[in-house]
Amino acid sequence: MTAREIPFTTVDAFTSKPFGGNPAAVIVWDDASLATNDQLAQKIAAEFNLSETAFSHRLQGGSDDNPTYELRWRTPTTEVPLCGHATMATTHTLFSQHHPSATSITFQTRYSGTLVARRAGTGPDEPIALDFPAASLVTLEEGHRRRPKILEGVATAVKGFEESQVVRVAWWDGHKAPIVELAAGTDLENLQITPAPLADIGDLIMLTCPAPADSGFDIYSRVFAPAFGVPEDPVTGAAHTALTPFWLSDDGSLSRLHDGGARAKSTASLRAKQVSKRGGELVVTLDEQKKRVELKGTARRIMKGVIEL
Repeated sequence: MTAREIPFTTVDAFTSKPFGGNPAAVIVWDDASLATNDQLAQKIAAEFNLSETAFSHRLQGGSDDNPTYELRWRTPTTEVPLCGHATMATTHTLFSQHHPSATSITFQTRYSGTLVARRAGTGPDEPIALDFPAASLVTLEEGHRRRPKILEGVATAVKGFEESQVVRVAWWDGHKAPIVELAAGTDLENLQITPAPLADIGDLIMLTCPAPADSGFDIYSRVFAPAFGVPEDPVTGAAHTALTPFWLSDDGSLSRLHDGGARAKSTASLRAKQVSKRGGELVVTLDEQKKRVELKGTARRIMKGVIEL
């Protein structure tokens, strides 16, 4: 009996170099009936064992210039409501392999509404811009009921952590996702962190600080999701839908950037680097009126092949 073949691509997102950024597997279903087979999709995601695998199929409507796709994301253990780097990887795959003349792609998602991706430049490292909803954040002041548990979890996970390093704590409302801002000068890249204890304080845990003046960036971050089977995520687009308003919508945080936030404030954008072992870079822009965040970065295809069933 002939095996059924399902094409796949793996893409490194938010990097122009192979083996950098955040890898994601991409499945574009050519049989729409498979798009509803959740058990098969989860088995495929577990087989890839990457932080996320994206599954998409084309919907009716749209056009050759702007096709419309359904998009879903899975970790090795569960479906997740949003994933930026796997959306970047899917967009790169669709532009390069399916729609070379398209200028944008509209994604319909189950939990995050409508997302739009567009070409944002030309050349071999053609950037892609993703339009995502901005996260709704709540600052957790001293005495807030959630704050002690979050800081206790961080203290358990981060070697040598002292609460005096903490400048601000926020909560992504509805997503169980704390943001902890650490003081300028924190060597975030080299902090020794054991991710497992962080599962007790949220689904997505973000540590962030101002980037050094000579780095070429405005902010640094590291992101952890052990509750979803992802100890540390190399580069996280979804997290930056929260980190962007965290920094740009708060005058206090903005003023702590290396230039007092002048450049970021004038452009409503941040040059962001996630300082994981693989590392990744993106430019993020906030539209406060529309409550949207644009994530701009590049991607690089690493592998393509077929799954045999």
